[in-house]
Amino acid sequence: MDIKREGENEQANPAGGEMTPRSDSGTPQTSLKGTDDTAGTRKYSGLSTLEEDDFINTNVILQSRVEEDARGYFHWDIDNWTQLPDRVISKTFSVGGYDWDILLFPRGNQAAEKVSLYLEAKPREVVDGWHVCATFGLAMSNTEDPSTFKHSLTHHRFTAEEADWGFTQFAELRDVMAAPDSESRPLLERGQVRISAFLRVVKDPLGVLWHNFHNYSSRKHTGYVGLRNQGATCYMNSLLQSLYFTTEFRNAVYQIPTENDDPKKSVALALQRVFYNLQGSDDPVDTTELTKSFGWDSLESFMQHDVQEFNRVLQDNLETKMKGTVVDGAVARLFEGKMKSYIRCVDVEYESSRVENYYDISLNVKGCATLRDSFANYCEVETLDGENKYQAEGFGLQAARKGVIFESFPPVLQLQLKRFEYDFQRDAMVKINDRHEFPPTIDLGDFLSEDADRSQPWTYVLHGVLVHSGDLHSGHYFGLLRPTIEDVWYRFDDDRVVPVAPGEVFEEYYGGDLAVPGARGRPAVKRFTNAYMLVYIREALRDDVLGGEAPVPAHLLRRVQEDRAEEERRQREREELATTVPVKVVSDAQFSRHQAFDLSYFDQRQPADNALFVERMPRDMPLRAFIAHYAARTGQAPDSFRLWIMVGRVNKTVRCEAPLVGATMDLTLAQVLENRMPRWTELRLYCEPRTATSPADFLENKPSSRLSMVHAKFFDTALYQMRGVGSLYVQADQHVRDIIPELRALAGLSPQTPITLYEEVKPALVEEMNTALTFQSAEIQSGDIICFQITDADALRVPAFFDEVQHRISVRFVPRTPRADEEYGSTGSTPEPAPLVLTASSKTPYDQVAQWLAERVDMHDPLKLRFYTVSPTGQPRQAVRRTPTAALADMLPNAMFIQPALNSEGLQEFTVMYERLEVDIVQIESMRSIRVTYVGRTMRDETVLDVLVPKAGSVKALMEATYAKVDQLLRAQRGADVQPLSLRYYEVGCHRITNILTGDELMSSICTTGLTEIVAELCTSDMLPTSAIDTDSSRHVEVFHFYRGLTHAHSLPFMFAILPNEVWSDTWERLQRKLGMSEMELKNLGVVCGPQGVLHLRQCRVIQGSVSDRTESPVVDQTRASNTPPMDADTEVNASVMSDNSMNGVESDTLCLWDLLQQMKNDVTDVIPEVGIADILALHHVDRSSRHRNLHHERAIRILN
Repeated sequence: MDIKREGENEQANPAGGEMTPRSDSGTPQTSLKGTDDTAGTRKYSGLSTLEEDDFINTNVILQSRVEEDARGYFHWDIDNWTQLPDRVISKTFSVGGYDWDILLFPRGNQAAEKVSLYLEAKPREVVDGWHVCATFGLAMSNTEDPSTFKHSLTHHRFTAEEADWGFTQFAELRDVMAAPDSESRPLLERGQVRISAFLRVVKDPLGVLWHNFHNYSSRKHTGYVGLRNQGATCYMNSLLQSLYFTTEFRNAVYQIPTENDDPKKSVALALQRVFYNLQGSDDPVDTTELTKSFGWDSLESFMQHDVQEFNRVLQDNLETKMKGTVVDGAVARLFEGKMKSYIRCVDVEYESSRVENYYDISLNVKGCATLRDSFANYCEVETLDGENKYQAEGFGLQAARKGVIFESFPPVLQLQLKRFEYDFQRDAMVKINDRHEFPPTIDLGDFLSEDADRSQPWTYVLHGVLVHSGDLHSGHYFGLLRPTIEDVWYRFDDDRVVPVAPGEVFEEYYGGDLAVPGARGRPAVKRFTNAYMLVYIREALRDDVLGGEAPVPAHLLRRVQEDRAEEERRQREREELATTVPVKVVSDAQFSRHQAFDLSYFDQRQPADNALFVERMPRDMPLRAFIAHYAARTGQAPDSFRLWIMVGRVNKTVRCEAPLVGATMDLTLAQVLENRMPRWTELRLYCEPRTATSPADFLENKPSSRLSMVHAKFFDTALYQMRGVGSLYVQADQHVRDIIPELRALAGLSPQTPITLYEEVKPALVEEMNTALTFQSAEIQSGDIICFQITDADALRVPAFFDEVQHRISVRFVPRTPRADEEYGSTGSTPEPAPLVLTASSKTPYDQVAQWLAERVDMHDPLKLRFYTVSPTGQPRQAVRRTPTAALADMLPNAMFIQPALNSEGLQEFTVMYERLEVDIVQIESMRSIRVTYVGRTMRDETVLDVLVPKAGSVKALMEATYAKVDQLLRAQRGADVQPLSLRYYEVGCHRITNILTGDELMSSICTTGLTEIVAELCTSDMLPTSAIDTDSSRHVEVFHFYRGLTHAHSLPFMFAILPNEVWSDTWERLQRKLGMSEMELKNLGVVCGPQGVLHLRQCRVIQGSVSDRTESPVVDQTRASNTPPMDADTEVNASVMSDNSMNGVESDTLCLWDLLQQMKNDVTDVIPEVGIADILALHHVDRSSRHRNLHHERAIRILN
């Protein structure tokens, strides 16, 4: 049954009715059921429309969690159906303190042969926000047999905008008039029928029940505003709202010094602005500025980012910004807790433990019914006995207990519920929708160590729930938050904020199966909307965390006010654009100085010293008034000129069409534009001066159809200059040669001077005219342009001049300072010359451009200049190849990727970089450029070198050339005191070492795919103990970086020496020096080891730190981007799988990496066949600063930093 709202005005009421409202809200006493009839009319045994309470209880059913406020019914008897008008209104009746009536359309409302019925609510007093919610049924029944009836049920939120609601196709008219069978009676009999309304007014405690959210203001209804979704940023919006309502965190963010920061580059300043707008804006807040400060482009706003990792990196960035300020350590004080990993022997007094900091806790959902069960699972103790006994230092193998215990919980506890995991049976990621209950308060004292501070209770109160709705491949995030200590909850769903009942926060989002009433025998319905992240606040500290507002920084207020003023200015401009039209007028003054095609340019190409008359005028301004305005502005008399409308022709020219005289003078500017050029946004006019030869009706009438006005241009070959010399009128049957004397006079030439005439047909076509033809035969019409020049066989001709003008550009040649790592770059301290500007045709040959530049930069050989195209960011791109057909145009960037600026002369302006070479480019083209990454004492000491080597030959030439460049680089940095270098060379692909180079390889065998690069690593003596140098007592392993899976490698790998009998703590100290990472980065570093060739984490051993066992979040709002690798099978490695392989960092005093790798190599044949000799050491951390590299492309990955 279609449900439709109607908004027609009330008409006279020809029919009456009776009503009996009731205000009691009793529960149903009976449950009478009827039998379905496919014809639509239902006949019930023992129930009729006159048994009102039973009818309401049986048929007008309320939705779950909806409470009745009042009920009532109304019967409307109609005796004259055939005489009813098209629209009939019943008498008004009252239910629940509201007035109602029934709208009847006996012949259908925009639905032929239908009966349409609606219920209308009539406010007794119209106030802002008036509404009433009701569940109701409308019925038609036989007046003599009320057990024969037809009814429909719906519910609606009645408002001033949607005051009526019901059924456009309540019934077929023929079904109302005819009985369904011989034993039944029709609903409409002898023109009589009863229409009844059964109504239950329901309570709306939150004010948003059945709201359609049209014109909904979150600030007005809740006092809060939401955040706009940029495409797939709902996960970020939910987290930001949670952080915003953590008042102590917001105050700390406000106190970060950001006065001199750029909001597009400073995360802290952008976050301050978001928080301030959330406080004071009435509209949803935009987060584009914040995501740009992360380094994201618009595409990344449509890509999924992990919520937990986003939170960690955001806090890491803020902590860095807070260092040395008054809020130094604020993030850690709010969110940082401590946990202890331990192994405690059962039979001897020995314990090995390590305390680690955490900012959030990932808890299992699968197999845990409640949040307390998840904590118990997290702290579950594992017994090490039998073959798995623990090697205790000084005690040998001992039975032990291994586990995790919390030393402290932070004031704001962020809990990640592991709703996503890898299913080994399905070989795919899945979402866990199991029921998982979380309480409003929880006491976590049971999970603290015995020596934890218990001076205050460890009771936590729920502050927020971040919810994910959907499955693995699509879904949506929103947040349920309690902004204050009051038990008042709101749903923050991107740009909409609505209140929710406290009970809805819990039961609705536990997950699990959905109970469906009366669904016996049917499979359970899974709920895909459930909690994903929980935020608890310690009850003893809640007043401090949520109370006290810090003042907004003055510079932030100033910036926001400036932004608002700028937005108001833009709004005024937009309003002005809607009510005005730009008018551009070209006169003979501009025409005489125009050097290009047509009478003038009408865009930015028009030079500033030859500007047109340009003003925005009211669209409704009469043309006559504009002429007076133009005359006053230009100092002319209104009767000394007339204006011509200019139009765009199909050949892409802009020419005069007709003078605006006579009745046209009374038109408005908008009408003039719409009549001739409706697609144009500006009105273009030509001002024709009145001369002594002008007719008397110059201002009243148009020229005859046989008379045309043409413009004339003279090309002065001696001055290499084109100038407009005026206009003249020609007759259609007049020969072209007849105007030659007049053209000579306009140009100031002697009467005997021979001239050649050309017609400007279109920008790329200028044709010589046949002077023997008539103007009609030559197809000359008003607005055409004739160019002429003195006839000279040796002089430049008009078509060639226009071709040069059409391709004329301005090019700035700027020096590209060669890096010390580049081959054949000119070395020395001679300062490079300032930029040089060349104005020439883009068709100018390459060698001619090189010769011009060489003369100006003191280069004797132009072939020792190399040119580079320039990117939109001002960086050099690829070098320009010198070919026989190469021209200046080949040095310019692709027009698809750049919009060139215009200089003061209206010419497109480009930038080209040039470089001085010591070897000419002909010789360079026989060489091959190899990109080599030089790594110094630490992995942070990294330099990219471009090395030129012969295409034919061995890799030894590359090694020698690289050695020379590295030596030159180090001498430039340290002076002459540089010791002989020892470099190790290897080829890297996909961030893994693919080949260790010896020098005997052919150049043609390396870097063949463009996906690999060469690394030259400095072999330093300080990485090994003195006893191990130059001996065979060490061996090297490959060290690489990964995140979540071994196949997700990143950053540069390197070779690292391991020694026999060296304990892990000493090995780790050497590895730290080699990595060169900060203390904060090392804190979150996980280290695993294994034989070369392993693909899964479960085949490795965890030596130090933690290898995250959580899976990435589901893709929100769209599927995973194609350039994101799929998850590994080992992405989700739970505690039970990793327990045998994990060291948990508690054996660093006794563990020897040499022995461990040797043992794994002996055992690995059962796991991985054909394993190589070399081993690996893999470092697990987020890739925040590494770069994607290949032969020709290198770009930074910017995630917050």
